[in-house]
Amino acid sequence: MSAETTTKPTVDELTLRDFALHDAFLKALIADEALQEELPNGASLILLPDDDPELTERNIAFGVVAARRGRNVYLRHVHRASEQEARTDMP
Repeated sequence: MSAETTTKPTVDELTLRDFALHDAFLKALIADEALQEELPNGASLILLPDDDPELTERNIAFGVVAARRGRNVYLRHVHRASEQEARTDMP
């Protein structure tokens, strides 16, 4: 009988920064109902931070891949107001 080994998936630094960006945006969504109404129903939300060019480029590439696969994609430019919250551009 062989012992099963479990390994934790590794998460790269860009993914951790993306998680933090989405966390801040989610908090902004909860706080502002008008912001919720701006998001297209059923679209893949791709956030583009104003202060992280590397993450922005990666997320744009993800958006292009999703669009090519037939998904509705919504790119949203996000300004970070602070470490804990985000505000977004008004269209």
